[in-house]
Amino acid sequence: MRQHTSAVERRVLDRAGSPVQAYLHGPRHGPTVVLTHGLSLDHRAFDAQVPALVAAGYRVVTWDVRGHGASQPMGDGITIEQAADDLGAVLDELATEPVVLVGQSFGGMIVQEFATRSPDRVAGLVVIGAPALGDRPGAVLRVLQRLRIQMLTLWPDGLLRRVFAAMVTRDPAVRAYVAAATRQLPKSAFVAVSAAAMDGHLRAEGAPVPGIPVLLLQGAREERPVARAMARWADREPAARRVVVPGGHLVNQEHAEAANRELIRFLDAHLPAPQDR
Repeated sequence: MRQHTSAVERRVLDRAGSPVQAYLHGPRHGPTVVLTHGLSLDHRAFDAQVPALVAAGYRVVTWDVRGHGASQPMGDGITIEQAADDLGAVLDELATEPVVLVGQSFGGMIVQEFATRSPDRVAGLVVIGAPALGDRPGAVLRVLQRLRIQMLTLWPDGLLRRVFAAMVTRDPAVRAYVAAATRQLPKSAFVAVSAAAMDGHLRAEGAPVPGIPVLLLQGAREERPVARAMARWADREPAARRVVVPGGHLVNQEHAEAANRELIRFLDAHLPAPQDR
């Protein structure tokens, strides 16, 4: 049976005005899984995945995307491209390659951008609750998305945080985490990250490189536009497999056991950890 101690090693990377925080868990040698959180969250979004991955023999890297968690200040701003550059620096510092990249929501867009640029560094992608870059919604939804960002600037800060936490999850414990994580961002950063996520959702090009194995992990209660986009991705890309499990947008937190089972199954197929003798 594979057993490893989840000792945490923390690194701080000076990245264009932001002290990007990264955390290494598990064995120093072996295949690496890198976990990238969603909008307004932080590395703790994967607390339910780290022990399971370490126990399975993986070197696990979590990090706070610039402007989130301890990676503050944000610097001059944030874009998906810039965050993908930061992810590359994290890999340079802590990963053994090739890696499997796991991204949830906004993090799912970041890992796609990185894989598009550097497919040779990526053994597989796990995208949780995110559409493919370049799969834009219809014209009406695009207008509504842009209006939504404008509305965020007008909402009172406290109301904005409460509504956001209520929208992304029904689970009380997960909602409490979301509220606490979101409070780490000043409102200006929350709006900036929301705009960056919208830009990724509305992008007209930039789908992942065909041929990289992809697990599309989706909650049964995922937002309809995202669920439909993920279904289209699986239909058109033979290397992508879509799995629907109980839960909503934050399925890896709401139903961690099911999410971990599918994640480790994917890893065993595409980046297996060595078996202890």
